[in-house]
Amino acid sequence: MQEKKHWGKLSRWAVAGSLSLMILLGNIFPVHAEEPTVAPTISSWSLNTLNEGEKYGIYPLNWYYDGAFQKPIDADKFNSLMKDTATKLDLLGFKKKDASLSFITNKVITRETVITSLHKLLSNYELPEAFGITTDAPVTYMQKKGLVLGTKLGLELENPATVEQAAVLASRMVEFTYDTANNGSEGLMWKVTKGNNTLYLLGSIHLGNTDMYPMHKSIREAFQKSDDLWVELDIVNGDLSYLTEKMAYSDGTTLKDHVSVGTYEKLQKVLTKLELPVNVFDGYKPFAVTTNLSVFSFYDNPADSVIASATGIDGYFLAKAILTDKPIHELEGVKLQADLLSGASAEQQEKELNVMLDEALSGSKEAKESLKVMQLAWTQGDLEGMTKVLSTAETSEGEGTQILNLERDKNMAVKLAELLEREGEHTSFVVVGAAHYVIKGKVVDLLKEKGYTVQFIQ
Repeated sequence: MQEKKHWGKLSRWAVAGSLSLMILLGNIFPVHAEEPTVAPTISSWSLNTLNEGEKYGIYPLNWYYDGAFQKPIDADKFNSLMKDTATKLDLLGFKKKDASLSFITNKVITRETVITSLHKLLSNYELPEAFGITTDAPVTYMQKKGLVLGTKLGLELENPATVEQAAVLASRMVEFTYDTANNGSEGLMWKVTKGNNTLYLLGSIHLGNTDMYPMHKSIREAFQKSDDLWVELDIVNGDLSYLTEKMAYSDGTTLKDHVSVGTYEKLQKVLTKLELPVNVFDGYKPFAVTTNLSVFSFYDNPADSVIASATGIDGYFLAKAILTDKPIHELEGVKLQADLLSGASAEQQEKELNVMLDEALSGSKEAKESLKVMQLAWTQGDLEGMTKVLSTAETSEGEGTQILNLERDKNMAVKLAELLEREGEHTSFVVVGAAHYVIKGKVVDLLKEKGYTVQFIQ
């Protein structure tokens, strides 16, 4: 029972607050900051594709930063890319003609080598007719399917392929294969209509994994045809100065002056266990320490939290909106969520900090397993499964927190109703924490009560 109480608090940070995610991942004060890295050099033509492909798990994110992303791909990276692309395609369950494939890698891996190798990989599966595998040459087939762009004369097939070019081609292959197979992560999405106005409500998990990508084409198409994106708060363009003021002490005191000796000593043990400087949080209030450290209840390895961040649903759509010049609007904003996080009494903040510290010291796997359950439910479009785990978390919250969250839901529903009542014809894509949608009595139910047509997209 105690573990479920811990998970109740953890789950709220994981699925109901974008701002909490930002703190968790160290964007405010990075507890695992290392030497500054050189900004990656990525071509503008590849950004949209790589925003998708990096989520598939077919190449590591550190390829962006090793200084070779726009240089010819070597045999090791090429074989790694082909192997991981095959692993991703294997998840579709198609029968293979050959149990394993090998790819000839000459000293120079050309663009044609990459194209023909990816075609060979696809052709090794027994595919439905929709794929249209014919006797066309690999380059011709890949061009017809939109995987290779440009005319044959302009492809410079004999030139070495860069890591960037190979990653883009493999990413396109994964998306094409999943889309043609009518597969992909189902997500949790509702369509709400009033007259000519439409809202697509997508429940988010802020800590994701590669199994959640590619999303089913229906989700991406709903986003594409929407006029704008609405989120709890814009973690990319929002002004964070108010948040940083709320998080830190400004009166010359430190954390040690505001918590008990036992709490502070417990924090030292956790920081030592995590190999962090024992004074790294001295200038911050308990709620800021709690939310930052909570990520370690989900991931032992800091590198895993980077993948979780990169595959979070909110961040994915924020990036897509930026890349496609789609307007971004906030339902709540930094100030509101900062006030929510910092508004608890000093006693309550210390109590929640102790819950988090005990969780970190106990080695409990409850939080990790529950997060996996949520991620799987999202991937499978399992509304019942997601509702069950989040409702359990909701009941473990204190009465005051439940009342506060219900107030947030009511305010969100009011704003969404205003969007539905606009004159003319508008379509908006709305991404907020899944808990705000799936739990009984929250946003989806509130919109139904207002008389709008609400449909769960399966």
